[in-house]
Amino acid sequence: MFMKKSITIKIASFLVLIIVIFQFACKHELPVPSCDGSSLVVTATQTPATLNQNNGTISATATGGSGFKYSLNGGPYRDTGYFTGLEPFRNYNLVGKNSFGCTDTVEIQIQSFDPCQGVTINVTLTKTDASPNLANGTITAIATGGTGFTYSINGSAFQSNAIFSNLAAGNYTVAAKSASGCLGTAVITIGTNNPCAGITVVVSTTVVQPTTGQSNGSITASATGGSGFTYSINNGAFQASGTFSGLAAGNYTLTAKNSVGCTGVTTVSLSNTNPCAGITVTVTTTVVQPTTNQSNGSITATATGGTGFTYSLNNGAYQASGTFSGLVAGNYTITAKNSNGCTGVKTVALGNTNPCAGVTVTVTTTLVNPAIGQSNGSITATATGGTGFTYSLNNGAFQASGTFLNLAAGNYTITAKNSNGCTGATTVVLTETNPCAGITVIVTATTVNPAQGQSNGSITASATGGTGFTYSINNGPFQASGVFLNLAAGTYTVTAKNSNGCLGALQVVLTATNPCTNIVITITATVVNTIPCVTPTNNGSITLTATGSTGFTYNLNGGAYQASNIFASLNAGNFLMGVKDVNGCTKTQTVTVGVVPKGPLFTNMRTLISTRCNGSGCHIGAGNNAAGYNFDSDCNIVLKWDQINKTCVLFTAGWVKMPKSPQPFFTAAEKLIVTNWVNAGHKYTD
Repeated sequence: MFMKKSITIKIASFLVLIIVIFQFACKHELPVPSCDGSSLVVTATQTPATLNQNNGTISATATGGSGFKYSLNGGPYRDTGYFTGLEPFRNYNLVGKNSFGCTDTVEIQIQSFDPCQGVTINVTLTKTDASPNLANGTITAIATGGTGFTYSINGSAFQSNAIFSNLAAGNYTVAAKSASGCLGTAVITIGTNNPCAGITVVVSTTVVQPTTGQSNGSITASATGGSGFTYSINNGAFQASGTFSGLAAGNYTLTAKNSVGCTGVTTVSLSNTNPCAGITVTVTTTVVQPTTNQSNGSITATATGGTGFTYSLNNGAYQASGTFSGLVAGNYTITAKNSNGCTGVKTVALGNTNPCAGVTVTVTTTLVNPAIGQSNGSITATATGGTGFTYSLNNGAFQASGTFLNLAAGNYTITAKNSNGCTGATTVVLTETNPCAGITVIVTATTVNPAQGQSNGSITASATGGTGFTYSINNGPFQASGVFLNLAAGTYTVTAKNSNGCLGALQVVLTATNPCTNIVITITATVVNTIPCVTPTNNGSITLTATGSTGFTYNLNGGAYQASNIFASLNAGNFLMGVKDVNGCTKTQTVTVGVVPKGPLFTNMRTLISTRCNGSGCHIGAGNNAAGYNFDSDCNIVLKWDQINKTCVLFTAGWVKMPKSPQPFFTAAEKLIVTNWVNAGHKYTD
């Protein structure tokens, strides 16, 4: 009894709660979705599948609400109602659902159709017969009763080309298939033809008879009765040329074959000839007698009684030249042979001569005496009593020049030899001299003092009292230049030496200077502030201009100095900029890179999004990062301009409309704010 009373009290309390909620709902007019079966209606249409293929489609649409999603045969819901790749003769259950969760179901069956029903494909074939034993026939197909035809021969793969080439004689089945897969076939036979019917190949020749006992005859053949001829001799391999050379006397069979294989034959007889009949080869010579005990004689031969002569000495190898040199006294046989092998012979005797008989070689010299203790003397010799002189010093090797250098004091014998080997000699004495006697070397210098703590001073020295001066600093190695660089403050001794080794010296003092005294460097900075919401984000820059000196380099935040005065790829912030001139004088200055302010169109857009897109499921406020982004960031608005335009202004099909209920959609004036910003370029600065 107590239990029943308790249950009655609980039921009464529950009813009272229901009444209160109902009164509150009525008082505040809360929207209550209705799914009574009339609010959501789904309609669907189908596209039949091709016979034996799964390519049917269903397209569904819905009315009664918004935010529609669709499911096929219990599959997952998706935003589109278009389903493809469906089987024929199968029933499909399509369920539509709106944003309130109301559903409606339709059942639809995919039909099927045969694209080839009532279609006849006609195939017409033409052919070109093949030559005997060749695969050079062709078949050309033409198909009607459809479009987009491809073709196959004897079950091969289908191809777009309707011509089949390189076919031998035989039977062939050609199939044509339209773009819809409908087939038609035709059969044709390729026969053979005779390419030589009615063609006579006639061979004509010209000959060159061979010399007796030689194989230097030739036959040149030509042919009529076609084109593209090749030629064979004595049934040998065919060749493109009709000329056959290197032939001896005898009978030869010439065969000509045209491009289609038709042949013609002729027989040619070659007989021996004697090219030297009635020919007399006469040899004449001129000689140069050799010097006694030397091989410097020569014989020069010429010949008549033909052309193309070659010459032989003492039955040696034949050569094109008739001149034979390097000969000693003795008897020699010269043979001349013309281009036909006909020869003539002459014997020549060479005797000795003395080229130095009655010749006196006289040697004269000019001297340069060496300096004391040095080997810088020289002797220059000339000679008379012949030509082509060479010279020797102290019986050394002969040389073309008569000048001998780098000689010390002493006695020297100079020998001169002319082109015939005749010699003459003279003795020369070189004595030491003092090149510095009466010479005073005076050194002068100009200086550039170094900066304090640096080695950038210099000394430039010059000298008088001779020529060919070299210079040394602080007893270092001598150099051709009198300029000494990279010197610190201090005392230096500069020595000058002329070409004869005579010396002079000068002491030079360098003192340190401060290059930055009286230097006032002024920095002017040109700043490009950063623009938010673009790539790259560090798009600010500073360009420095410095005055008050020259040779400036620039640095950023104490980094390395650089030649460029432009510093790009900077974020907003403060930067310590520095400059340094050619003397190392420096100046620094702090420069601020700011942020470009929002454009007026973006400011209006920022205000609109902040006030209208901050409800549940939107993108404003903590935790509201629907679709993975939050419009609390200005750059997210710039990045997602297209989504905002499609969902809030254009209401693009398949996109969720924004703002979400219970907020109303944008008014025309609010849409215009978005449109103006998008049309201006949808940037932070618009």
